[in-house]
Amino acid sequence: MGIGLMALWPIAVFFLGGLSTHLTGWLTYRRQQKEREQAAVAARYERRENFELEHLQKLNEALQVLGRTTARAHHADMMASRETRLYGGEMLDPDLDEELRVAHKEVHMLAGLVLDGRLREQVKEARSELSKTSGMIRADPREAEAVFMEGIRQASQVQDQIATRIREIYLSSTPDSLPARRA
Repeated sequence: MGIGLMALWPIAVFFLGGLSTHLTGWLTYRRQQKEREQAAVAARYERRENFELEHLQKLNEALQVLGRTTARAHHADMMASRETRLYGGEMLDPDLDEELRVAHKEVHMLAGLVLDGRLREQVKEARSELSKTSGMIRADPREAEAVFMEGIRQASQVQDQIATRIREIYLSSTPDSLPARRA
């Protein structure tokens, strides 16, 4: 029986070697698959951050334009109110009126792309507040000034929050801050 067992060793070694090779190949495949999944997660995370960053920067600029354009329209109405004693009784210059319309449209469009629901709603509220003076026809100039200042205050607060989120995105862009990888 000793010779019979000796004859089986090469066959057993052959099968164990094949099994070992197969197991090593399977483990390598699983490791590579996990690495591909991790790379895909990191790429999605980076695309999301790039999307958010790009739109928040555009929105911040659009809010700035809307604030300045609203201020110019408000100033024109306040100047007109010196003679009439009423705010919003005169038509705006058509070019200024168009600039105001485009600025509101731009903020409205970009607000819809804000990923954070709370921030998106705050942007919409600030935009709405900034538009209130345009609906004030033959109003008390002091009341219009208070409404205008509230709109500017809200827009400024939202811009501060946008800037905070932009900083957070940049700070989270370091390699060790990627989402946790599952093993």
